[in-house]
Amino acid sequence: MSKFIAVLPCAGNGSRFGSTLAKQYHSLCSKTVLDWTLSAFEVVAEVEQVLLVASPDDARIDNYATKYNKVKIAKVGGATRAESVSNGLRELGVMPDDWVLVHDAARCCIHPNDIRKLINQLKSGINGGILAAKAVDTIKQVDSVQQVLRTLDRQYIYMAQTPQMFRYQELTYALSHADLAQVTDEASAVELVGGVVQVVESDAPNIKVTFPFDLKLAQMIINSYLEDGVYV
Repeated sequence: MSKFIAVLPCAGNGSRFGSTLAKQYHSLCSKTVLDWTLSAFEVVAEVEQVLLVASPDDARIDNYATKYNKVKIAKVGGATRAESVSNGLRELGVMPDDWVLVHDAARCCIHPNDIRKLINQLKSGINGGILAAKAVDTIKQVDSVQQVLRTLDRQYIYMAQTPQMFRYQELTYALSHADLAQVTDEASAVELVGGVVQVVESDAPNIKVTFPFDLKLAQMIINSYLEDGVYV
C-alpha cells in the first residue's frame, strides 16, 4: 500500500515579507506560522511523515523535530523551491508509487479536511493533483503596458494552492527533466514534461503568509479553527 509523505520547503528567505526573520517563524496565535502548518498534518492519519527541508544554517528548525511526532528535518535546502524539493525527495527513501504532498510552510491555514479531501480524491488514480481555489473575481489578461487584452472565463480559472500531491517517481522525474526556469510549483514541472494534473477544490481558506498584513487574516482563520476543534 502506498504511503503518504509531506514535504515542506522551508529554505526561502521570504524577501516580500520584509523581515530578517523567515516568515514561518513569526508569531501567530501564541505559536509560530510553521507550528500551525504542522498541526494540520499531525492530525491527518494518512500522512506518515512530514519532512522539513531547511537551509544548512537554520538552527531554529531543530526545535520542531522534538515537538511533533511525524516531523523529520533535512538541512539540504537549495537556492530555489524546486531545488529544495528535489534535494528533500532524495532524503525520503520511499517507493516509486508512494505519494508526496508538497506544501508551503507559510500556508498555515490549511484545513486538515482539505488535506484528507486531496488524498481521498487522488489516491486511487495514477495522476497527481493540486488543491486549488475556484476564481471568484473577474480575471483580466493584460499586455506589457497593463492594458486589458481579454476577460477570461472564470469558470475555468483556479488559483493554485498546496498541498500538491504526486507519485514520488513522477515528481522526481518532472523536477529533473523540466526547464526549472519555467517551474513555479510542482504542478508546473509535471505539466512541462507532459503529465496530467488534477484539480481538487479547497473548501476552507488556505492563504499563504506573504506580507505582514497576512498574519492578521491568518489569525482570524486560526482562531475560528480553534473554536471548531479542528486540531483535535
